[in-house]
Amino acid sequence: MLFGWKLDCRLSMDATASLLLASSALLILGATASIGFGNLRATLLFNVLFLAANLLIICLAILSWGKVLNLTAPYPLYLGVAPLAFRADSLSAVFTLLLGTVGTATALFSPGYLKHLQGRISEALYWSCLNIFVLSMLLVVQAANALTFLLFWELMSLSSAALVAADFASRKAQRAALIYLGATRIATALLAAGFLWLYLGSSSWSFADWHISSSFAPALLVALALCIKAGIWPFHIWLPYAHPAAPSPISALMSGVMIKVALYAMIRLLIMEGNGSFALAPLLFALGTVSTVWGVLFALVQHDLKRLLAYHSVENVGLILMGIAICMYGQAQRWQEVATIGLVAALFHCLNHGIFKSLLFFGAGTIDAQAHTRELSHLGGLAKNLPWTMACFLVGCAAICALPPLNGFASKWLVYQGLFRGACQTQDKFVAGVVLTCIGILALVSGLAIACFSKAFSVSFLGRARSRSAERATEGTPLMVLSQILLAVLCLLLGIFSPRVTKALSTITPSGSTYSQVPSLPLLALALILAVLLISLYFLAFSWKPGKFRTYITWECGYGQLTARMQVTAESFAHSIARVFTPILQYATRSEITGRDRRHFPDQISAEPVMVSLLESRVYGPFIAGVRGISEHFSKVQAGSIHVYLLYVFMTLIVLLAIGIHS
Repeated sequence: MLFGWKLDCRLSMDATASLLLASSALLILGATASIGFGNLRATLLFNVLFLAANLLIICLAILSWGKVLNLTAPYPLYLGVAPLAFRADSLSAVFTLLLGTVGTATALFSPGYLKHLQGRISEALYWSCLNIFVLSMLLVVQAANALTFLLFWELMSLSSAALVAADFASRKAQRAALIYLGATRIATALLAAGFLWLYLGSSSWSFADWHISSSFAPALLVALALCIKAGIWPFHIWLPYAHPAAPSPISALMSGVMIKVALYAMIRLLIMEGNGSFALAPLLFALGTVSTVWGVLFALVQHDLKRLLAYHSVENVGLILMGIAICMYGQAQRWQEVATIGLVAALFHCLNHGIFKSLLFFGAGTIDAQAHTRELSHLGGLAKNLPWTMACFLVGCAAICALPPLNGFASKWLVYQGLFRGACQTQDKFVAGVVLTCIGILALVSGLAIACFSKAFSVSFLGRARSRSAERATEGTPLMVLSQILLAVLCLLLGIFSPRVTKALSTITPSGSTYSQVPSLPLLALALILAVLLISLYFLAFSWKPGKFRTYITWECGYGQLTARMQVTAESFAHSIARVFTPILQYATRSEITGRDRRHFPDQISAEPVMVSLLESRVYGPFIAGVRGISEHFSKVQAGSIHVYLLYVFMTLIVLLAIGIHS
């Protein structure tokens, strides 16, 4: 017993249980103490409490690795028919470590970032909801039964929605929060229906007692709910609205951790403990493949930096879902090596994407706070004024583009390995053809990702400033810079030491399976070779005598001095690629020429790219319009009379009694 909590573990786990309770207590204290306080000292106190809680979460993840802890609350803390119950093991430790790492970086980044939002958000509300958000994600990952999971899942959804709408003066933020809440309501309804169905089949709320492999319908409901929360195509609509509206630290937590919580639940429920529902593997693989293509294409044509990053989350969660599907299919075919590679690829990319996507959102947040804009058409020339942010953002771009020796390359290479091994082992020519086609699709996606982030980095940091605010931008606070350096270093370390990481992750296997060696690359040796090459080039460049260098002005085609208008824009950079994919993007250019004799002597010429989302215009738009029309007809039953409402209640009771008698 520990403070009245019942412990059931294979090893002595008092320290781990204490860390779980202590970190939760600090987050609860920070959430409650934040209400009603808004002065500077109180804000610093909230930040210290939040930082300490996240450091304890990291310690919890380290201590729970390789162990199993079951923690059950004492009797009064019951959820009706089941207690609050938690389970800490190696799988939950991976996501707990990710949460603690990104949470620590968020604690360092937030104070400096919030300065530019003064008067637009309530700092007390921000810190309160932030503590609740992190607490709910921690306890969702540790949940051992369905009711505990649903309780903190709802808390996670509501607290994150409040943070999306933190900028109360912005109508876009309010609209984004409503769209996000609508998506989470549907996800929660599907998840609750699936859990109830599984409970009826097992008479238990505990995840360990469920066998989803024998129940396709509830497994499908659960998978669809988790796909909505993870932002998988075609349920990703809320992502490009919520991320640009939320403060950048919240975007980092939502994209870096929250959507991974849904993927964690998918791995826990559909793969671990021999619960794999193998009939779902082809569906999940197809959704993951379409997500990767759809996400990178729409990211390529975005001009808002955070909206661009949001669409890349759609791409990367699709890649993770492909790894999960590879694992499930490998389990179905008894291909232990393929299953292990798929699971390790999914887990490793969850970890890697959480790190480099948080880094990129912090970089976008620094640009927004210092240049007061995220529009690429108003940026440029930031490399001179924001050198640290530029360097860290470059590392994040290289990592998300899967360039060696960074972490994004290591995990994406494992996905390729899983596909190759599956194509080599299958005897079905159709399956082999589909897998090889998907390898080609992933290669295309990688090329498009490089083009997208070449655009984002070059237009933001290189060349001349396109606006006065970008020209006057300065580097962020030391803590903002430190948080980015921390994540950039982790991107490099996770790539260099990826063989050790993948070997550790390969020990997380479903029950009944055996360890299988995961392939790895000598990225440490490659990193050393690249470092020696760069150092050699550096000293070689400075070994030349100054007299051998000549300085020339850039040729400007005879127009005189160079201006920012002569630079490549984000629109022109992506135009040629976007035109190729016009059937998907519905991409077009809207031009306008003004002037009395505009044919020969136009006064002004403007050209603006136009893009339409097929899902929003052809699917979600008509569906919402239909729901609104039906609602208007049903609104007539709201007569405003208490007598009519009592009649409705009476008639409903009669119908229920009749159904009960006949059943």
